[in-house]
Amino acid sequence: MGWRSVSHVATMACSLFVIITGVAHGQQQFGPRVADARRSQEPQSPQGAPAWFPLHPALQKHTDDVLTFWEHHSGKIQRYRSDFQRWEYDKANFDPVQAQTYATGKVMYAQPDKGLFEVTALQQGMRKEDGSIGYEVQKATEFEKWICDGTTVFEFDHRNKQLIERGLPPEMQGKQIVEGPLPFLFGAKKAQIEARYWIRINPDKRDVFWLEAVPKHREDAANFRKIDIVIPDNKEFLPKAIILHHRGGTQTTFEFTNQETNWNDALEKLVIWNRAFFNPATPSGWKRVKEPLSQQQTAQPQGQLPPFRQAQQGFQQPAPR
Repeated sequence: MGWRSVSHVATMACSLFVIITGVAHGQQQFGPRVADARRSQEPQSPQGAPAWFPLHPALQKHTDDVLTFWEHHSGKIQRYRSDFQRWEYDKANFDPVQAQTYATGKVMYAQPDKGLFEVTALQQGMRKEDGSIGYEVQKATEFEKWICDGTTVFEFDHRNKQLIERGLPPEMQGKQIVEGPLPFLFGAKKAQIEARYWIRINPDKRDVFWLEAVPKHREDAANFRKIDIVIPDNKEFLPKAIILHHRGGTQTTFEFTNQETNWNDALEKLVIWNRAFFNPATPSGWKRVKEPLSQQQTAQPQGQLPPFRQAQQGFQQPAPR
């Protein structure tokens, strides 16, 4: 289990349900799309900066407005849930176009630091003798499920029938999770985002707010080389898709449907909802394993990512047939 560092597991497992809430609840007019704005040709880009940096002043203002709005509304969502589809691509080792895996599942979030990520169906791409690709339905032993209650990450290891508890170090607990590898996914301040990422609204994408973020520092760049956040221009202002561009040319794309926020539940239903994040029961026939913090901290080489595997592109690609 060397690749399962607790801090990386916690951050990646929680990133999906917090990124969604970070921009939600409310809408604001940001002015012109600045679709034709391009980066200024005057200053030289710093080493490692993306080709589009520095931004044209108009595009910089547009990006600043969106980030300010994001920060302002990030604390307004108390609860969130949605279904998702996930495509994982490995262009170099599997196929340049077809997904290597296709999964469906659900995510849940409760402010400020609780969440659930669960894969409920999975298909694995297989290369046939004729060179075409087919998809094989996988057994539940290949599914993923993670719960974070703010102090502990629970992993449901279906293959080994183990419920693994990994306590979070104090610096990763509660709202301090914004200091993880993906700070702008956790309600961080605009200044924190800009200190660690080159970020812009992609001016070539119309009718959506398409945020691109490229890490500035080596520690962040070890986790991914870029992330795209696709937000439809509508009153909900909730991310429709997240595209993680990993090292080595792999990508992971999530598309979200049936999104709900701050719904009005009866007290009984609310208690059931909260129970999902606290000390989950060990499934029948499984073993509960508590992993010591010292083991977690020494287990993983720096920069190696946990269970969201390799990955993909194109959130509008249909499910494999």
